[in-house]
Amino acid sequence: MKEIILNWADKLSEVAGYISALFMIFIVVLINVEIVVRSFFDSSTYIADEFSSYFLVAVVMLGLAYALKENAHIRVEVIRGKLPPNIQRVVDIVATVAGLLLTVFITYHAIAMVWDSYSLEITADSISETPLYLPQLMLPTGLVLFAVQLIATLIRRLR
Repeated sequence: MKEIILNWADKLSEVAGYISALFMIFIVVLINVEIVVRSFFDSSTYIADEFSSYFLVAVVMLGLAYALKENAHIRVEVIRGKLPPNIQRVVDIVATVAGLLLTVFITYHAIAMVWDSYSLEITADSISETPLYLPQLMLPTGLVLFAVQLIATLIRRLR
């Protein structure tokens, strides 16, 4: 049963990582389109900076779980590296639980923010008038995926 949960969490993180990379490609394409339009047509898309910002949020939030799965998060080893292995394991478990609790707390507030934007019909103060709940959805989505990967990480560390 544990292996099924761990494999499911890893697959979710991997899919999120690929989607994150796809949003990075969207940023590159959008910026290049803006450059071409400005250079050759003396005009603008008017949305390149706004949408590339939205896409950057997607890159970061969807990449969190994948980065954790691949042990790519920054880790400060100054103190931890000098501890005995059994104490390192305890520190890792405590840090994972603390990270999970903080992620759940932030996720709750991110969901509340998205709900407020949706229910109040808040739009971007720009030419596109994007309903803000759409790009904001990346926050709770990424945080939930990150929490799932944190749970998988905790299960692995408790073994």
